[in-house]
Formats: sequence, C-alpha cells, structure tokens
Amino acid sequence: MSPKREIEAVAAGMVLAARLSERLGLVGGADVARLRTLIEQANLPVDAPRLGADRYLELMRHDKKVAAGTIRFVLLCGIGDAVVKSDVPAATLRAVLDD
Repeated sequence: MSPKREIEAVAAGMVLAARLSERLGLVGGADVARLRTLIEQANLPVDAPRLGADRYLELMRHDKKVAAGTIRFVLLCGIGDAVVKSDVPAATLRAVLDD
C-alpha cells in the first residue's frame, strides 16, 4: 500500500473508531463531529469503503494491534483522550462496520 493510501486508511479508520466510541458511550457526538471535520479539512477521507463487517473483521485480525488473537481497539473518551479496549461487543462493532 502506498504511503498516501495508508494515511487515507488511518483517517477513515479514526472516524470509524470515533463512531464506535460514541456507540459505546465513551464519547459524545460533538467530539465525533469535530474529529470528522478536522479530517475533512485535511482533505482526507472520512468514510471507509463499504466492505461489510465480515471483510473488515477478517482484515482487522491481521492488524498490529491484535494480541493473542484478540483485536484491540484504540477508542476515544474525548479529543486527545484515548483508551485501548478489547472487550467491544460484537453486535456493536458489526453495527458500526455495516453502517
């Protein structure tokens, strides 16, 4: 993957992580909107390709944040305040990935 594509993937992934954080009650919608706006202002994509939850989960299993077969997520508690969690309910994750 080219460096530009990697940056674009990280940007769209940050928005997905923020939306997941909101669904989990960790962060408010205003922070998600602010993050989305900042990424848009940097001319980066805010929407991930629609691959479906199954494909995303397959790809996520190869991510560097996977430990002992468990996917770990960097989630927001606020702008500049992140937490790593692995206990994300599957239904919630699937809802965000399919949304």
